[in-house]
Amino acid sequence: LQVEKGSFVPLVYTTSGGMGPQCERTHKRIAELVSYKRNEKYADVISHMRTRLRFSLLRSILVAVRGARGKRVRPWDEKGFANIDFNLIPYVKTYEGY
Repeated sequence: LQVEKGSFVPLVYTTSGGMGPQCERTHKRIAELVSYKRNEKYADVISHMRTRLRFSLLRSILVAVRGARGKRVRPWDEKGFANIDFNLIPYVKTYEGY
């Protein structure tokens, strides 16, 4: 799709980390530019990019399947550690001295 000397490439990924043909070309070009700019090996850059991409996809898939976990509410945030009841000592004191 060519519009005024520009183009639009949809980056299409599979859930296993595969890419569409245009997406693969885009990643190779970006890796080439990054490796040239940072003076690193192309193989190291493309490997790093693919690894980061696959972990991001994996994280997104897990959230979609499992659901997002909300922020956990901890009981000691409101009361403080001294007021937490761990049920270690019975509440009703039946000792002789009480």
